[in-house]
Amino acid sequence: MNFDFALPLNPKDLLESSVSTQYVVNEVYSSRQVADRVMGCKTALRTEGPVMILDHFDGFYSLLHHFKTVDPAEREIGWELLIEAQQKLINQISSLEDGGSDPQTNHQMLNTLKMLCYVLCRLAELFEAEACKPTTDTASGKGRGRKKTAAGSWDWEAEKERFLELTAHLLQLELFRLWDPPVVEEEFVNLISGCCYKMFENPTVSQVRCQGTRAALIQVLGILVKRYNHALSASLKIIQLLQHFEHVVSPMAQAVHVFVEQFGIKSVASEIMRELGSMDPQDLARDNSGTRAYAAFLVEVAEKIPAVILPSISVLLCHLDGESYTMRNGVLGVMGEIVMKVLSKENLDKKAKATRDQLLDTLEDHIHDVNSFVRARVLKIWLSLCEAIAIPLSRQHGLLELVVGRLHDKTAGVRKGSVQLIKALLMTNPFAAKLPVSELQSNLEKEEEKLKQLMPEGPSQEETEVRGKAEESWAAMESGIQSIIKQMSEGDEQDESISVEIAEDTQVESTVIEIRELLDKSQYRKAVSLLKAAMDSWPDYELFVEPAKDDNSADEEGEADDDEDNTQQTKLMEILKALYVGEQTPVPMIEDIDFANPEKLLNADTTEGQDSANEKQANEPVVNELTKQQVLVQYIKACVNFAKQVQQAVPVMCQLLGSKTPSDVMEAIEFFVTAFEFGVSNSMEGVRRMMVLVFSKEPGIKEAVVAAYRRLYLDVPGLAPRARASVIVKNLMSLTIGATLGEHTSLEELVSEFMKSNDLPPQAIQILWEYFTMKHANTTEDESRGALSILGMAARSDVKIVKSNIDVLVSVGLGERAHKDFLLAQDTCAALLKLAGEGKPKILGGVEPFRLPANHDMFVRIADVLVKGVEDLSSNHWVPFSVQAVTAIYRLAEHPDQVCGDIIKQIAGVIMKGSQVSEADNEKEKEDDGEPENTFSCSSGILSRFLALSGQVAFQQLVHLDVMVLGELKRRRNIQEAKKEKNKDKKKNKDADKTQDGDGTTMEDEMGLTGASAEDSEAEYIRKICELDIVTGENLLAFLGPLVVMVCSNPGKFSDPDLRSNAALALAQFMLVSSKFCEAHLQLLFTILEKAPEPTIRANTIIAVGDLTFHFPNLIEPWTPNLYARLRDESAQVRKNTLMALTHLILNDMVKVKGQISEMATCIVDADERIAALSKLFFFELSKKGNAIYNIMPDMISRLSDPETGLPQDQFKTVMRYLFAFIHKDRQADALVEKLCHRFRTTRTERQPQDLAFCLALLNYSEKGMRKLQENFACYADKVSDPDVFASFTSILGKAKKFTKPEVKVFIDEFEKNLTEVHTKGMEDDAVAEKAGKASAAAGKFKKPTAPGEKSAVKKQPAKGRTPARRGRRKQTMDSSDEEEEDTTVNTPTTRRTPAHPASRSGAKKRGRGKKMVVLDSSDEDSDDELFDVKDSRENSDDDQENDQENQDPAVSTPSSGSPKKGARSSGRKKLLNTGGTRTSSRRRPIIT
Repeated sequence: MNFDFALPLNPKDLLESSVSTQYVVNEVYSSRQVADRVMGCKTALRTEGPVMILDHFDGFYSLLHHFKTVDPAEREIGWELLIEAQQKLINQISSLEDGGSDPQTNHQMLNTLKMLCYVLCRLAELFEAEACKPTTDTASGKGRGRKKTAAGSWDWEAEKERFLELTAHLLQLELFRLWDPPVVEEEFVNLISGCCYKMFENPTVSQVRCQGTRAALIQVLGILVKRYNHALSASLKIIQLLQHFEHVVSPMAQAVHVFVEQFGIKSVASEIMRELGSMDPQDLARDNSGTRAYAAFLVEVAEKIPAVILPSISVLLCHLDGESYTMRNGVLGVMGEIVMKVLSKENLDKKAKATRDQLLDTLEDHIHDVNSFVRARVLKIWLSLCEAIAIPLSRQHGLLELVVGRLHDKTAGVRKGSVQLIKALLMTNPFAAKLPVSELQSNLEKEEEKLKQLMPEGPSQEETEVRGKAEESWAAMESGIQSIIKQMSEGDEQDESISVEIAEDTQVESTVIEIRELLDKSQYRKAVSLLKAAMDSWPDYELFVEPAKDDNSADEEGEADDDEDNTQQTKLMEILKALYVGEQTPVPMIEDIDFANPEKLLNADTTEGQDSANEKQANEPVVNELTKQQVLVQYIKACVNFAKQVQQAVPVMCQLLGSKTPSDVMEAIEFFVTAFEFGVSNSMEGVRRMMVLVFSKEPGIKEAVVAAYRRLYLDVPGLAPRARASVIVKNLMSLTIGATLGEHTSLEELVSEFMKSNDLPPQAIQILWEYFTMKHANTTEDESRGALSILGMAARSDVKIVKSNIDVLVSVGLGERAHKDFLLAQDTCAALLKLAGEGKPKILGGVEPFRLPANHDMFVRIADVLVKGVEDLSSNHWVPFSVQAVTAIYRLAEHPDQVCGDIIKQIAGVIMKGSQVSEADNEKEKEDDGEPENTFSCSSGILSRFLALSGQVAFQQLVHLDVMVLGELKRRRNIQEAKKEKNKDKKKNKDADKTQDGDGTTMEDEMGLTGASAEDSEAEYIRKICELDIVTGENLLAFLGPLVVMVCSNPGKFSDPDLRSNAALALAQFMLVSSKFCEAHLQLLFTILEKAPEPTIRANTIIAVGDLTFHFPNLIEPWTPNLYARLRDESAQVRKNTLMALTHLILNDMVKVKGQISEMATCIVDADERIAALSKLFFFELSKKGNAIYNIMPDMISRLSDPETGLPQDQFKTVMRYLFAFIHKDRQADALVEKLCHRFRTTRTERQPQDLAFCLALLNYSEKGMRKLQENFACYADKVSDPDVFASFTSILGKAKKFTKPEVKVFIDEFEKNLTEVHTKGMEDDAVAEKAGKASAAAGKFKKPTAPGEKSAVKKQPAKGRTPARRGRRKQTMDSSDEEEEDTTVNTPTTRRTPAHPASRSGAKKRGRGKKMVVLDSSDEDSDDELFDVKDSRENSDDDQENDQENQDPAVSTPSSGSPKKGARSSGRKKLLNTGGTRTSSRRRPIIT
């Protein structure tokens, strides 16, 4: 054999030869001949061994050439032959190593090795490429198992692993002996490594099932790197693979780990770090996929071999300033792993500590990174460090402060990481298991007092003498020390013989004492060297901090200036003087404290008495005792600081509970659970706040809240069932004490959830009954009421809890204790209400409602408590109890109206008994048989309660009839109809022939209308009763109506605020029952709404008006302006209630959206943040209802920009920015452009064009919109001279240029040119006009003054200086609010009638008789309030007429002069209570003159 086989770069290179001795493939056989050629190799392999490849290489080359067309079975046979040949080759080469060989044999073996490895590697690559191809099964998500041939007997994964193992075995042999000179050629190494890298490109290599293959690949590469000088190539190839294939991150990291740990090759890791560090940051920012793989690889390698990465970390720091946030994340992750795995050990040297501090400083800096992903990643790194206890104690204070600041981050991921880190710091804190600040502060004060006792207040005479001697000694040695320091600073580098090393276990106190002793011995040079060493060892020590920083900076700078040297020498002198002359007991550092056993520190001096302390002082040095106490004080100080920092985070966490992001809420809940367990002082605030989240629509949040309260209040491990139940009961009762109404409702939902999940044990229910009946020892009144509340909450899920103990509830809750404790009686009624169930009765269920007879002991006791307690004015809980009691009576009694009527009569009797009535008046009362007027007096408190009870009875009577009675009628009718249907079916089955047209079957029955007509008749009957027989007519409540009206009409006579508040509420409740009563007293109610001095009365009344609007929308509709007027009330509570009421009315289509809605827009800039948020929420919901915002926008702009009634310009802009964000459609924006342009002509002030132009600038313009803007140029051309208007149009053109088409830009440029010309000309005209004005003003001084009786020419203009077109413009403005598109959805009911206003009924009839006074009660002689009178439109002056027209509702048109009656009625409607502020007070008159 005299040829050489050269490994080709391309298979085609084997077909040609450039050298005569080079092997060339003679013939490439066809695919049909390949099988015979391969099969012929079997015999040759048995006889010749692996050298048969020398003669049969052409056949295997042909197999490679026709791989895709050759039958799979033949390919597998060829593979098996080659693998067998490789095994035999390994054996032969091993024998050559043992016995030696001649050059010819080596040459033969070398060719055999090359040929065999070439064919095997190429064939393996072809098999691998085929395995990577997606098949039909893999594309459809099936067939994820190992790929097999059609026969199913060959597994490529197993064969690949076998091949790699044999290759690794082959490479471990001394193959270099086959080459001459004995150096393995690079092509051979690249052949095998290239095959391995090809296999790494297969995505399955990172899967668990390919673990063996992956290990074999890494083993082969490791051998190549170790023995065949493949380190540099491997580094570059790994980076290339990472750039193109993200799935190789873990395999490559594992490979580098194996290279380092198993083969001891660290150069690959350092070379990879160097290559990654030298990459262009801009390229990394562009190639995000490759950068993501680089970053993940770095972190994973640092996790496996952090000590190897540490020396190369400096080359990666440049990427922290690069554009790629992904690479920054990777580098920061590497730093975190290094600190966690390498630099968190104990006994670190100075260099390691400095490196750790530098890395931690970098991590702290990037907490404020500009990219939110980096901020979130850094917080996760700190979280990992915290969980690994790798954060130095000295850094926790600053870190916690930074993290608390990140709670305000705009990114949810950063906020989530911040909360998690604060929670982890709290859980891993080295201080204590409980962190109440008050207790820690008191403990600190005690320990500081003990420290003061240990340290004498002033130096004794002996100490003074010693100190004086020390100062004298220092003065004597000062010059010598100074000269030594100067010499050492000048020759610091040469003077290495004096360097001092401090042992690791040495304490700073002993070093200070040693320095002092050296100074006494005049060993100044050694003392200074020891001081420098101490400053390096304890850089954070109190006396060394500032000098240490300067010393380090001087070392880094190398050579310092003379001034810096002098400063350093001065500081060293100051430190030495302080150590020698100053205090003899230096304070230990915080890092020297042993926090492993904090309990020992806390109890160090508390368990020993003063005598034992004195004995210790006698036996031990005073320094040790003081040091011990100082350590304890510093420990408690650090603990207090940590607790205060966590406490500062609680308010921000409470805000996160209201976040719209679920992750914020979930993490905040987890934090409060942890903080409560650690006893953080104000954590209870968050625990109570998160209670309301049990009603969250997010299932995850609700489950988290329930789990949190279960963990805090129900999870009591390690106790007996009875003891555990007792602890649970106490925990739940503690939540009821001091709970608000919202917290009480939320707690009820929580308890209900606990009952559903069986988390509340039966023993707890029994213990609750014991607490309620006060049979449990040492039960307080609050605990008894709390237990009753919990029982009522539990009964919501299991009504048997109350149903089986009605007698207990009645006897205890409504017994003797109830007469003194109305809260107990109120909670008892609330618990009894659980018997009636929740919500409306189920009509189709057929279940008869639970009712008790009217003479039941429950109602007797309720009546007794109400009647006897009405005179007990010391308690403020009677009215809430009466509300709950009346509700319970109406839900549970058979004849509730009789029970409540008797209660009212009994309380009226109490009032009469307490009054002082003359006999004459009594006789007169009997004779007249009428109501006495001003004939008796009673307590305002009792009367207030009586009116509150009456109003509640009227309201509950309405609910009882409208809901309960009507529901019961429907239920019974359904039962009867079901029976009739059954009877009909039976009759039809018995005799179908008897069915005739007149056989009792009506047309309604045939059409199925019987039930509907019956339902309508029943509802009409109920409405008739409510209208005529409850608060009107001849009945008890009707007799009480005048009393309610009298109290409401005479605020001067009845001055008690509680009385007037309850009377106003009772009046509203009476009005809810009957429209007749409502219509008669609407004016009184709205007078109370505006004139009541107490904000509480106005706030309650506005809610009542909202309820009235739902019941009687047609009656309230004329009063809508008065409703909007309350949005400008001085009380924030009134404004909030008004806003909420109008929000519900408008969104439920009970009030039509008109221009008056601009009043709600003003609330967007309200000073109260809650009102502003509610207003924004309203408009957000309104924007979902079709074109509602669009329809009202023009009129709203006009109203809000009105200088008299509108907003300041800055607030106007704020409101408009928010509202215009809801104009999304191009069609709406285009229409608004035209409407707003037309409004330029109606502007009256300088500001209005500015506001209109600003609104135009807020719109998003399409091409059509820009053309409309140009078409209406004449509307605003005269206003462009204003700089603000011109600036707004300039901004419009600037935005339009960014997105318009090229052909449209020409049009825009022309428009801009015209706009600029008009603006410039307008500015010049204004200047001319200004000069002319000045000239005319100067000339006017010389004009003759007008005589007193003469009228000037100026006054001949229309009234108030208006132009003749003013009225038309106003009408146009008002009518514009009704412009709506076809698809608008916000409308009031179309069937609504518009009744005549109660105050305008007599306006048309008594025209010309003057003013008609509305008198509600003739006995109101001392009334000091005013009602709104009615004034005929014909008597108004021109001034008043114009004002009326300005302030009328935009939806109400001005009546024509041809219809006097209609005009009078609508005029009366327009002249009702006006809150615009333009009408004079002369139009109001007192009730009694």
